[in-house]
Amino acid sequence: MTSMSASFRRVVRAALLLGAALAGTTRSAGAQNSPDDAACQPPAPPQGDRSLPSSLTLATSTERGEPLEFALHFRAPQGRPLQNLVVYIYHTDASGHYRRAPGATGCFRFHGVLHGWARPDSTGRITVRSIRPGPYPGSTEPAHVHIVVQFPGQQGFYINDLLFDDDPRLTPAVRAAQTMAGGPGVVHATKDRRGVWQAVRIVTLQPPGTR
Repeated sequence: MTSMSASFRRVVRAALLLGAALAGTTRSAGAQNSPDDAACQPPAPPQGDRSLPSSLTLATSTERGEPLEFALHFRAPQGRPLQNLVVYIYHTDASGHYRRAPGATGCFRFHGVLHGWARPDSTGRITVRSIRPGPYPGSTEPAHVHIVVQFPGQQGFYINDLLFDDDPRLTPAVRAAQTMAGGPGVVHATKDRRGVWQAVRIVTLQPPGTR
């Protein structure tokens, strides 16, 4: 009986993991890719939505890695700027790990210390200062930045990850797999005279209740 129970648990676990993989192109912010916390929600901004800045610093000068600054321009399909939304961003450190802070709980166990929230300014723009993330160790997946968007009164949802066109792991198959919201996330990053990587991405989203 014990053997059958263990076997059943292995089958259930495999089914859950397969289901998470198949749902990858339609992830909501409530479908965290972790077998031990499949309903993880990105935490609410600690200071409240309305006081969020449009300029976000994820990594301080002491963080190891190449400095990166990128801008996200949020637009409706008709071209008007989108301001009334919250953006949650997280990524790995330079070694490809989500480095966990001591005592981290909930989503912070998975998202590491390099995370934060922002709200677009009147032009629909968010600027982020951080470091270039490292790829997952032992994985062929490109280095990436996760971005979650939440409109008022709506559940948050992932848009296509921010990817870098100079990453050798960015294959045609990976590009073709960018089928989530927001439009393609691949950016061309260049170094400025300070040695800081710079990139810009246009994010096109249809606000709820509009056409």
